[in-house]
Amino acid sequence: MKKLGESTPQRLQILMTDEELLDIKTYTHQNGIYGRSAAIRELVRVGLEAERVAGRFKKEGQTD
Repeated sequence: MKKLGESTPQRLQILMTDEELLDIKTYTHQNGIYGRSAAIRELVRVGLEAERVAGRFKKEGQTD
């Protein structure tokens, strides 16, 4: 399993519809990702990057 970072990972509980779970399962298989958690982390990363590029998100302490 890929190391998530230097600090201890935090558990997050989330409720999702069957349709959302099916979309994540499909994304996981289409992109060769091992595990639903890894797929969700990747989708969050991609979504946040898209929001950053669109100017709607800045990381804590980011000044650009």
